[in-house]
Amino acid sequence: MLIRSFWIILIKILGLLLISGALVLVPQSISFVYYAFKSGDLADVLSIVALNLILLFIYFIIVILCIYKTNLIIDKLKLDKGFDTERIELNFDSTKVISIAIIVIGGLLFIDTIPILLREIIVFFQDKNLFKDYPKSGWLIFYFCKAIIGYLLMANSFRIAKLIEKQK
Repeated sequence: MLIRSFWIILIKILGLLLISGALVLVPQSISFVYYAFKSGDLADVLSIVALNLILLFIYFIIVILCIYKTNLIIDKLKLDKGFDTERIELNFDSTKVISIAIIVIGGLLFIDTIPILLREIIVFFQDKNLFKDYPKSGWLIFYFCKAIIGYLLMANSFRIAKLIEKQK
């Protein structure tokens, strides 16, 4: 395996980890904007929305660079320079490594979310509220979607890895 191939795999895995972080970042940003809007100060709301949009845009650009433009990152940071040899003796397919990373990320999402989801479901049934009257119904939906995404990442890891590798 070439040193460049090693860095490509590593940067793509970093991009996948950033995507899993976005699953938490985006709802928290929306929640923060919502509570700022409820406070009533329009100037604060506009500044928070502008700041969140700028940060999400930067986050999105970094994820796109990590997954689809890895050669650009390697060239700009000169990550493949300064090694004594051009090859690393590792015999594995990059698609399999990315697939394993997707399985691990999906598993972490799923394992992290299931206890919180079950706790929220138990609290929901103990409160005996209607779903629309339950104050944490949005978070209940969020945790359910996050658990489904974690499961789907684990179940379809090879397809996602092939999709990522096809974009070279």
